Amino acid sequence: MELSSNSPTRRQGIFMFALLITAYVVFATNWVAGSNLSKQITDHYFNGEKVSPIISEVVNYTITIARIIANLLAAFILIKLHPKKAATLALFCLCFSFFAIFTHNYWLYTSSRMIMAFGGSMIIVFINSFVAKFIPNDKKIMSSAIITAAYNVGAALVAILFLLFKEHFVDDWRYTMIGFSIFSIILFIGWLMFSHDFEPTITWKHPNYFVYKLLIESKEIVHEEEVKKYTYADGFKDKFIYVFSLGFGGFLFLYVMPLVSLPRVVAEHAGNTQFKPEFMILTVTVGGIIGTLFSLVVTRKLNFSRKPFLIAHGILMIGFMGLGLYLISSNVILSYVLFSLSGFFMYSQYPVYLNLPYELPNMNSQRLTIMFGIFWAFGYAIYTLFNFAWSLVLNHMGYSSSIIFYLLGSVIYIIFVFTFPETRPKK
Repeated sequence: MELSSNSPTRRQGIFMFALLITAYVVFATNWVAGSNLSKQITDHYFNGEKVSPIISEVVNYTITIARIIANLLAAFILIKLHPKKAATLALFCLCFSFFAIFTHNYWLYTSSRMIMAFGGSMIIVFINSFVAKFIPNDKKIMSSAIITAAYNVGAALVAILFLLFKEHFVDDWRYTMIGFSIFSIILFIGWLMFSHDFEPTITWKHPNYFVYKLLIESKEIVHEEEVKKYTYADGFKDKFIYVFSLGFGGFLFLYVMPLVSLPRVVAEHAGNTQFKPEFMILTVTVGGIIGTLFSLVVTRKLNFSRKPFLIAHGILMIGFMGLGLYLISSNVILSYVLFSLSGFFMYSQYPVYLNLPYELPNMNSQRLTIMFGIFWAFGYAIYTLFNFAWSLVLNHMGYSSSIIFYLLGSVIYIIFVFTFPETRPKK
């Protein structure tokens, strides 16, 4: 009762929402910047000795493992600590991006980056409570677009800065990472000064409030707890969770790799000195941001079949990525255009993909909470396994084989979309 009597104002709540969104952008910049500097970082810790792709990718493995754990534990932590303390913990973990810079060996560095990722991943879960509490209903669609685009904004910012200042950035990786990570500490201090607590709303609101409202009105989603209690045990027996997560893992493999792992490898092996890794990151993320804006229009038009839409977009996003990688050696400008088209088709379908669980029969908030926790955890687990396998292929079979593996691995997205039920709302 004490929390609700001292509930923060809407203005204070929106300010806290802005702080957390900024923190997630900062998390994205730290992840992508660290991946761009992986050669300099491994050279530092291994005294210039050449290391295998598996060692170079260890940081990315640990980051995605941290995201798996965070998605499973975030709702529990939010219930136990309430929003202010839960976010304080997440922002403190994010500060390990700064502490990692001063570690004395590579394994302490990767452990610190893993803690950073644990914090960053919790932030994106906690932020739902701030949206539910403080964002007006007619503005929830805008907040959903901001949340969806946050990672792309962070990645695009890193790409632009590396394009402009790459020589200075690679000169001393520690100074560069201090510049990116210092904002984590500033945000943590700001949170301690300006945050307020309130009773959390533990629900998974639809990412597009306009769609959520229409689904309730058409009785495609149950607004209150009107169905049998759904537990984690039920979730682990639910076939849809597995096929949805496997498809999501393929989507993540296609999307995350061009931002954190592929650009550096392509630059080393593609044989075109005009190719700039930063342009690959920038074109994919800008295409994704435009695709997000486009999706806001698409998701207002509910009356279309979901599976054909997702399958067509899946083929296009993988096809354009494959063509872009194939043409790098002969036409780098066309490759950038194709990468941006791939990013566009990734994110123009993303909200439609995330809509599917909401559109299942007799859906309620408790079931959604459990399902999405498992979705995100399983999805990132599958991505991590694919990333590890990709490193093995690159190390033992070479660059061309690794590209083929990357594209074929992404195809599981399309394969599992075929197994989904058609959830198009009835007229």
